[in-house]
Amino acid sequence: MATLWITLAFVAGIVLASLLALPLWAWFLLLAGAVLVALFLRQANLFKQRPAYLALLPALLLGAWRYQLSQPVINAFQIAFYNDRSYEMLATGVISEPPDYRDTYTNLKLKVTAVDSGSGDLPVSGLLLARVPENVNYEYGQILRLRGTLQTPPENEEFSYRDYLAREGVYAYMTKTEVTLLPGRAGNPILAAVYAFKEKSLKNIYRLFNDPEASLLAGILLGVDTGLTARLQAAFKNTGTAHIIAISGFNISIIAGVLKKLAEALFKTKKSAWLAIVGVFFYALLVGGDAAVLRAALMGSLAIVAGLLGRRQNGFNLLLSVALILLLFNPMQIWDIGFQLSFFATLGLILYAEPLAAFAERIFSKLGDLNTIAQFINANVMLTLAAQLTTLPIMIYHFKRFSLVSLIANPFILPVQPAVMIFSGLALLVSHFFFPLAQVLAWLALPFSAYTIRMVEWFNRIPHGVVFLGDSSLWWALGFYATLLGVTFNWSAIQERFHALASRLKAVGLSGAMALLFICMLLAWRAVGTAGDGQLHLTFLDVGSANAILIQTPQGRHVLINGGASVSELSDELGRRLPFFSRKLDWLIVASTNENDLSALPRIVERYPPENVLWSGNSQASFSAQTLDQYFAETEIPVTRAEAGQKLELGDGAVIEIQAAGPRGSALLIQYKNFRALLPLGVDVESEAALSALDPVDVWLLADSGYAPANPPELVERLNPRLTVLSVGAGDPNGLPAPEVLEMLDGYALLRTDRNGWISIQTDGLEMSVTVERGN
Repeated sequence: MATLWITLAFVAGIVLASLLALPLWAWFLLLAGAVLVALFLRQANLFKQRPAYLALLPALLLGAWRYQLSQPVINAFQIAFYNDRSYEMLATGVISEPPDYRDTYTNLKLKVTAVDSGSGDLPVSGLLLARVPENVNYEYGQILRLRGTLQTPPENEEFSYRDYLAREGVYAYMTKTEVTLLPGRAGNPILAAVYAFKEKSLKNIYRLFNDPEASLLAGILLGVDTGLTARLQAAFKNTGTAHIIAISGFNISIIAGVLKKLAEALFKTKKSAWLAIVGVFFYALLVGGDAAVLRAALMGSLAIVAGLLGRRQNGFNLLLSVALILLLFNPMQIWDIGFQLSFFATLGLILYAEPLAAFAERIFSKLGDLNTIAQFINANVMLTLAAQLTTLPIMIYHFKRFSLVSLIANPFILPVQPAVMIFSGLALLVSHFFFPLAQVLAWLALPFSAYTIRMVEWFNRIPHGVVFLGDSSLWWALGFYATLLGVTFNWSAIQERFHALASRLKAVGLSGAMALLFICMLLAWRAVGTAGDGQLHLTFLDVGSANAILIQTPQGRHVLINGGASVSELSDELGRRLPFFSRKLDWLIVASTNENDLSALPRIVERYPPENVLWSGNSQASFSAQTLDQYFAETEIPVTRAEAGQKLELGDGAVIEIQAAGPRGSALLIQYKNFRALLPLGVDVESEAALSALDPVDVWLLADSGYAPANPPELVERLNPRLTVLSVGAGDPNGLPAPEVLEMLDGYALLRTDRNGWISIQTDGLEMSVTVERGN
C-alpha cells in the first residue's frame, strides 16, 4: 500500500497548489524542509514499522512544487503576454505537431519564436494554437508567419477550452488567421520522419478502405478520429464503445503482445523483449503520445521488463508507478478526462476482472459443462463490467450520461477488435511496400471493421439506451471511489493478479469466424444493392445549408453533384453507398462554385477520384473552386465546361441536361422515361428566365436552401412538383429557409434534410418511391 499512499499524496499536492497560490521558491523551501525532517525521523527510527509514512509529506510538497513549476511565467518573452490586444499581430513559429485537419478549418500548433506588434520582431517563446482555412496542406517543421489577433482561449459554463489547452501547454489562441509560409525547415528530424510516415499511413488507409471504415481504422491504428462523422461518434459514445476509437491500454496490449511474439520468433534471445519495447514506444509516438497512450505504453513496457527480470508482476503497483511518472512529466494531466478514464479503466481490470471471471465460472459450472459459454462471458461481459465499474463515476460526472446498452454492446463488439487491429494494421504496413498486395489484405480485413460499425449503429438505435443524468457533485464521485476501494482492499479473498488481456479473449476465433461469415453476407447484399438494378437512384445527402446529390444510374454508374462543406459527412455517405471494390466516381458535376457547396471536395476527390468532371461556373469564384481546378489539371482528369443545352447520357435512356449555365453554376434537369427532376444549383437571373419555360416536374430542389429571391412563386406554379426537396442545415445562421418560401409551398409535399436527414428517390421511370433517414 506504500505506493498507493505516496501517489495519493503527490496528487493531493498538485490539487493543493492549484488552490493555494504560492511562489515556486516557497514550495521548494517547504519541500526541502520536509525532506530534512523525514531524514531526521528516519535516523531516529521513529517510524521503524511503517517507514513509507515518512515519504508522504515530501510527496505532497513535491506534487505542489511540480505543479507550480509547470505554470508559465507570463512576461514580454511569453506569447500569452500579447493576448487580447485590440490590434492584429504577426507571430512567427514552427509547426510543432502534425496538423489537425477538420471539415471547415485546420488546427496548427506552433512553437512561437517571434512576435511583431508593429515595431519589428521581438523574441518570445511558448505554444500557439492557430485555426487556419481548410484545404491547405501543412507539415511538421514548416516555418510560418501568422497575422491575426491573439486571444486567451475561451471558456464557458459547459466547457473550458482554456483549461483544456493549458494541459497541453498552450496559452495563446488565434482564430482568424492569414498564413505565410517562410523558407527553411526546423524541428526534430526524427519526429519529422515519424510524422511523415504517419501522414503517408493516413493517406494509405483512405486508399485501402472506404469510409466510414477508413475513418474508424484511422482512429484505431493512428489515433486520428477527426474523420468520423459527429453522428457516428455520438453512436460510439451512446453505446459505451468510444474506447475502441481512442488509443488505449486495450490497443497497446494487443500490439505489445504481437510485437513480443514476432520479436521472439525472429530473435530467440532476450533482445526480443527490448525490440518489443522499442516497437511499443514507436507506436505511442506515431499516434500522438497523449496521456492514455503513454500510460498504456509504459504499462506494457514495464510488464515486459518485469517478465524479463523474472519478477512477479504486480499490476496495481505498476499502474500507480506509471501514473506517478506521467504526472511528474505533466501534472496538468490530473484534470485530463482521457487520463482519468484510462487510469480507472485499467484499475478496474486489475482489481475486479479476475474475481468477476471466477464468479461467472462458478455460476456456469453449476449449470453443467458450459466451458465455452463461460469463457466467452468472462472474456467480454465481465471484462467490460470490471472497467465500467471503476469508470462509472467519471462518465456520469463529466458526460452527464450513462449508457445502459453498453453492457450488451461491448460483448458483441470487443471480440473482433484484435482482428480489426492485426489484419488492418498488416494491410497498412504492407501498403508502404507493395500496394496491390495490401489492397487484397484490406479486402480480407474489411469485414471486421464493417461489423464493428454496423453493430454500434444497431445498438445505438435501441430506445432508451442512454440515461441523461444532468450535473452531479464531485464529492459524490470521490465518495464512490473511497467506498469502493475501501471495501476492495479489505476483502481478503481478492488476489491482485494482472494477466495479458489477450489471454482472456479465448472466444475471439469463434466469434471472429461468425462475424466474418455474417459480414460477408452483408457485403454480398451490399454489392448487389449498389450494382445496376435498372432503376435511377437520386439521393440528396444531409450536408447542411449546401448541396450534395449522389446519382446511381440504371446501369450502376455513380455521379456526384457538388459536395457540401463537411469532409467527414460526405466521405461517410459515399463510403456507405459506393461499391467497395470500385471506389471511384464516374462523373463529378460542379454545378455551383459557392464555397459552401465545394469545400469538402478537394480532400474527397483524393479518396474517390472522378473519371470525368463536368464544370459549371467561374473556376476562380471561391478558394475551393481554385483548389479543385488546380488538382484536376495536375492529375490530368478530363474536365468538360458546361453549356446550356448540353446533355450527359447516363445509360438506358437516363440523361442529365444543362438547362442553364452562368458564372454562378448551372441548373440541371434529370430525365428517365417519364421521370423529371429539376436541380437549380447555381441559378442567376438568366437561369430563372430559362426555368420559367419548363414543363411540370416530379422532383424540385429549392435553390439556395430556400432563399426567397431564388425561388419565385410563379416558378412553383409552373413546375407543380410532386415532391419538393429542401437542403438546409438545422438552425441556419442566415434564417433559411425564408418564411415566405415555406408559405408558398403550403399544400405541396416537402422534405427537408435538416428534419429528414438524407432523402433517397428511386424510380423506374414510371413510378417513384421515396426513403428518408428520419421521419416518414
